[in-house]
Amino acid sequence: MTITLDDIVGQVVPVSILKRALETNKVGHAYLFSGAEGLGKETVARAMASELKKRGGPLSEIHVLDGDETIKVDDIRELHRKAAMVPAGCSIWIILEAKRMTIEASNAFLKILEEPPLGTYFFLTTTQVQALLPTILSRCQHLPFRRIAEGDVARWLANQTGSDVDDAKIQSVAKLAHGSLHKAWAYWQGALLEERDAVLSRLMELPDFSYAQVLGLSQTWPEDQKKVLGELQLFLEWFRDVLIIKNDIELPLYNPSYKEKLIEISTLYTNEDLIMIMDQIMETEKAIAANGRIRFYLGYLLLLMKKGALT
Repeated sequence: MTITLDDIVGQVVPVSILKRALETNKVGHAYLFSGAEGLGKETVARAMASELKKRGGPLSEIHVLDGDETIKVDDIRELHRKAAMVPAGCSIWIILEAKRMTIEASNAFLKILEEPPLGTYFFLTTTQVQALLPTILSRCQHLPFRRIAEGDVARWLANQTGSDVDDAKIQSVAKLAHGSLHKAWAYWQGALLEERDAVLSRLMELPDFSYAQVLGLSQTWPEDQKKVLGELQLFLEWFRDVLIIKNDIELPLYNPSYKEKLIEISTLYTNEDLIMIMDQIMETEKAIAANGRIRFYLGYLLLLMKKGALT
C-alpha cells in the first residue's frame, strides 16, 4: 500500500506546506526534513517522491541513499551522473541521514544544489541539523518535524493494533515513545520494553554496587552510539521520576510500575544530587553524540550516580 501525505500523523505544518507546493506546482528542488528519529521524515519523503514520480510519468526515477555507511564523494558524483542522464520525467533522490556525507561529498553535493539538473528533486533527512554544512542548509527548504503529540501517538497505536485508545498499555507506550511512532511500535512489540527493563534494573542495583563494580559495569556497556543515546534518555526519565517522588510533585511518572522502588531510591539522594546527576546525563548525551568515548563518559556518569546515593 502506497503511503500518501494524507496518511501522515502529527506533522501538520510540514505536510501542509508540501501539499500547498504540489497544488500550486511550486515544489522546490531541495527539501531538508529534520527532527528526532521516528517522526515520519522518511515516510513523508517517500510520499512526496511517489507523488512526483506519478506526475512525471513512467520515465521518472526514485533513488534512495540509505544505510549506516558514510556517503562519499564518489557516491555524489554517481548521483549527479544519473540525475543528468534522465531523458524525461523526474529524477527524485531521497538522502536519509544526510549527515553521513563527508566534507568532500558535501562540497560536491553543494555544487549540484547550486545548479540542479532539470527535473531533479532532493529530499534530505537528518536527526542533526548542525552536522550539515550551513551552505547546504541554506539551499534547501528546511522543514523541522516536531515530536508527535502523545494523544496522536495513542490514537495511531490503537488504530494499528485494534485496541481501545484508553487501554493502559496504549497510554503507557504513547508516553514512553516521546512523540515517535517508530519507537511506539517497537515498545508495543516488546523488544524495547525488555531492553528498557534491563537498563532500569541496572539503575536500581547501582546504589548497592561497590565502586569497582560500577566501573566494571561501564566496561560491559555496548559501544553503540545510537543505542546508548536512547538508554541515556531512560536514565533521565528515571531520575526525573525519583525527583518527582522525592518532592511529592503531582506529575505523571514515566515509570509508574516501579513506584515502590522509586520511593525507596528517592531517600538515597538529595535534591541537589538529583539535579546534578540529571545535568550530567544531558552533558553525557552531548559528548557521546559528538562521538565521545562511550565507556569513558558512561563510567564517569555511573560513578557520579553511585557517589550521589551515598550522601
